[in-house]
Amino acid sequence: MRRTITTILTAAVLAIPVADATAAATRTKVVIRKFSGAYQADRYGTLQVVIKVKKTTRAGKVTRRITAVSVPAYPNESGRSAYISENAIPILRSEALRAQSARIDLVSGATYTSDAFASSLQSAILKAKRA
Repeated sequence: MRRTITTILTAAVLAIPVADATAAATRTKVVIRKFSGAYQADRYGTLQVVIKVKKTTRAGKVTRRITAVSVPAYPNESGRSAYISENAIPILRSEALRAQSARIDLVSGATYTSDAFASSLQSAILKAKRA
């Protein structure tokens, strides 16, 4: 009887550190931050992209996911620039969220806006990777 109790207690004591190590290894840390990038859209003006990135760390593995893309500043010096930007930016935002990178399809007829969007998005993504 005494030997059985000793064996059970020893097994329980040895299992506690393993359980604690397993719990520590599976802990998840989530951080959400904003990063921005800006780029000159040729002679039409500056386009700025702000991304919200969710960084998840689990068992030493880090994953980043773009959860939101906003464009607080875009070329709108003339009526044509504003029209092009207002029609192209929603498409570019959805492409960025789908691709999770700056490798996005450009919008026909909005070449300068698309190039500036992709460049400023890439700048923001690089800032997020460094953080």
